[in-house]
Amino acid sequence: MQSNRKTTIAGKRRKTASHAKKEQCEHGLSLFSHANEKLCALEFLNRFVAPQRVGKIQRRGMQLYLVFDSGERIECCCEDCGASHGDDTEITNDIVELTQGRRALRFRVEPDGHLVIWFARGDHLHLHRNALERFRPRRTRRSLRPLHNEK
Repeated sequence: MQSNRKTTIAGKRRKTASHAKKEQCEHGLSLFSHANEKLCALEFLNRFVAPQRVGKIQRRGMQLYLVFDSGERIECCCEDCGASHGDDTEITNDIVELTQGRRALRFRVEPDGHLVIWFARGDHLHLHRNALERFRPRRTRRSLRPLHNEK
């Protein structure tokens, strides 16, 4: 007995309006909404994170992040392969020495698409394009407590 039910092939989906290509900036980065404005990761970093200080370096599993005073964090991706630097202690120590407590003055995309973070006193850190593609602004969670009637 055969059913009339349509079957689908695993992993294959029809492209619909919800699967349409996302808007991109001139650098090929996806745009996201922030305060009713469309921004890419690079614009957001230059407008809202620079000139914040790197408050700490955070490791989550195999990922290594620069965490700024504003709470924003950006993953430290190897400039060559694009993987996170969290598993290499020598490179991690170099990143900590270069960035800890320093102000990130400017974020720039090189012609090859990689990210360069310029710090005070002219030092800079080269990261893979994945750092920009994986960046999402910190969500501020707000809540209201209802007023309770006192008895």
